Amino acid sequence: MRDASRAGTRRAVVLPLAAAALLLGAGCARRAPVPPPPPPLAVRWVRGYEGLADSLSQVDARGLPGRRIALDPGHGGHFRGALGVHGLAEAEVNLQVALRLRDLLVAQGAQVFLTREDDRDFLSSGDSSLRGDLSERMRRANVFHPDLFLSIHHNADAGGAHDVNETQTYYKLGDDGPSLDAAQDVHRGLVHNVGIRPQKVVPGNYFVLRSSEAPGLLTETSYITNPDVEGQLRLPEKQTLEAQALYIGLARYFARPRPVIAEFAAVAPGATAGDSLFRDQDPSLTARVAGDFDLVALRVDGLTVSPTRTGDRLAWTPAAAWRGGDHDATLQVRLGGNGATRERRLRFAVARTATTLEARGFGPTGLSRAQPVAAVRLVLRDSNGAVVADTLGPPQRIRLQARPGSGMQPADTVVVARDGVAWAYLRFAGAARRTASLTATDTVRATGRPPRVLRARLTLEPPRLDGARWRGFVTLGAGAAPLAEVPGTREPTPLVPWLNRDGFAVLARGPDGTLAVPRLAGFRRWAGDATAPGFVPIAGGALRGRRIMLDPEGGGEDPAGTGVSGTRAAFVNLEVARILAAMLEAAGAEVRLTRSGDYAVSDAERVRGSEDFAADRYLRIAHRARRFGYYVASPGGRRWAEGCAAAFASLGLPAPPAAEDAIYPLQQTSCPALLASPGRVDSAGDEAALLAPGALRAEAYALFLGLAREWATDAAWPVDSLEVHDPAGAAVAGAMVTLGDALTLATDRSGRVRFARTEPGPIEAVVDEPRFRARAVLLDSMRGAVLAGQGH
Repeated sequence: MRDASRAGTRRAVVLPLAAAALLLGAGCARRAPVPPPPPPLAVRWVRGYEGLADSLSQVDARGLPGRRIALDPGHGGHFRGALGVHGLAEAEVNLQVALRLRDLLVAQGAQVFLTREDDRDFLSSGDSSLRGDLSERMRRANVFHPDLFLSIHHNADAGGAHDVNETQTYYKLGDDGPSLDAAQDVHRGLVHNVGIRPQKVVPGNYFVLRSSEAPGLLTETSYITNPDVEGQLRLPEKQTLEAQALYIGLARYFARPRPVIAEFAAVAPGATAGDSLFRDQDPSLTARVAGDFDLVALRVDGLTVSPTRTGDRLAWTPAAAWRGGDHDATLQVRLGGNGATRERRLRFAVARTATTLEARGFGPTGLSRAQPVAAVRLVLRDSNGAVVADTLGPPQRIRLQARPGSGMQPADTVVVARDGVAWAYLRFAGAARRTASLTATDTVRATGRPPRVLRARLTLEPPRLDGARWRGFVTLGAGAAPLAEVPGTREPTPLVPWLNRDGFAVLARGPDGTLAVPRLAGFRRWAGDATAPGFVPIAGGALRGRRIMLDPEGGGEDPAGTGVSGTRAAFVNLEVARILAAMLEAAGAEVRLTRSGDYAVSDAERVRGSEDFAADRYLRIAHRARRFGYYVASPGGRRWAEGCAAAFASLGLPAPPAAEDAIYPLQQTSCPALLASPGRVDSAGDEAALLAPGALRAEAYALFLGLAREWATDAAWPVDSLEVHDPAGAAVAGAMVTLGDALTLATDRSGRVRFARTEPGPIEAVVDEPRFRARAVLLDSMRGAVLAGQGH
């Protein structure tokens, strides 16, 4: 396997006692200058495999009988793994160590499953990919229902060096309980008995670890690409030595006294034991733990809560009623200094019966004669006032009737509730002048209960001469189709206040009579003439709903590179990430940053944040050696790197090459990941180029296009440009140009900005500078327009 980095340890600097006393006694007196500490000394690699330090006869193996352990000898068959200088294949060494370890464990009563027992892979005619091979391995391992999963590997240096050796033990990212406990014990067994330095324990998110249903770890005992180590690994007795070291660590882990969650359930009065559906009930969560424990972690729907403990039992009841729908709870307990239980998960659902019906108009009740259309929102609520979003029964059909003679059309209609909400659209016919009274009726049928009729009433004022508001359906482009099901309009808790899920909107007019149309994430305004406001999805909707994790490199004491005039790359990285985040969010993506300020965040924390976010793409932004880096085993990362290089070239920007890289985040994220380092900061020329007008926004926009291309691979996006001139006709550098009231770019030194036509239709381009304002509508046929500024 590839390693992410070369490790080193820091030598401690010890202050002599006498010097310390002098400093303490000096108080506020001027202190003598203290020399800086010496640079850290890298630990020279040690070959290891000299001999077993522990005695096998002293191993406490009482915890092994009956334990189910899955061993995964990495690689095999078509996948040879790393190769030694003299041709030794990692796959063969992994298998020999696993076979010897199996024999040791079985001799002590453990039940052992090997994902492979010979030199084979798991490719099929339908799937010949590495992911397919790994998926089949993990399917087999999970079917075994192991207490622990262990994947055995031997490493290779990503830079091709042959003088590197290190012991690395990875544990399942996010499992700081049993996986970390096992990693610590197994790592100690390896380090003490194989004897390699340097060494480290690292959270890992390799496919086999994140796919394991059991606690899991992956060992990289040594570097097979080191010729001295390769010579050792050829010898059967050295393979046995490594297996014995692993056995010692596993025995130590299973000998730990740890509690066991004997029961974990949701219970309610009158409910049957084991019920997972509670109708109009508020269950409590209860658990029973066998064995001593002193730490409890209970999470309900993603939030940490504090249960009550009585002896060996735990109980928790929410302060408010459960919302209707699905719920998820996890429980883990630990005995400090010993061990933790595996996380137990509990899923259940609460169904609510509607008890009230609510009817309200959308927006102000007064209608305009120009648009005499009313939108009525009908909401089903339970006895707690919460929306009944899921009745777990047939759809609720609500009848809406207008009082005879009110002039409303239709006068009698039926609408169907979805997510607890139904919408009805009514129009005042002709020259109606009377107030309209509406009655909504719904019949609720619940199992074992008589039908219940719910009613609600609503009054609508007759239309009047009101030009202050516009009502109607917003359209998709210039067409007649309404802009429906826009993200943020989903019931029962829509986030967009002015637009509903069917595309109906209520908009105010400004003093000059123009509509005040808010921005809409994922869309830009259609700038052409139309009877109704229109929107067009940015980049064809390619980024809408996508989850993007942006990782600005560096932070805190790590500058990630420094320019000759003091510019910290960590700051530049963060600024590019902020600009790009705004562009992505305007295109409808969900975005998170691994850091939002200048502080340190470990690589493991960055990757874990990405996994918790369930990111679709992970982008590390850096400014060092120019490259678009991807992990060697990631075809998706390579395609993305090549696409970003093409995006930069299309905009006339220097395009760094796509190249393999093995930094930790590229290895460990489950989604495609990319290191984008489009420019350097560590020379005067490079630093000046990065700080030039429009440079950072141009870089962010090119990265934006590279991301959009991930989901719009075949779209034709011609590149265009425009220039910005001030009222005197001079080109303006650094002018902010907003396209379609959505994306903001900036002109370069020559006053020009380049962009791609990522969607059809006219685009409004606006420059609003303190000195002047410029506006133009760019038609599809126009290229290279000039925006001439006019004074405010």
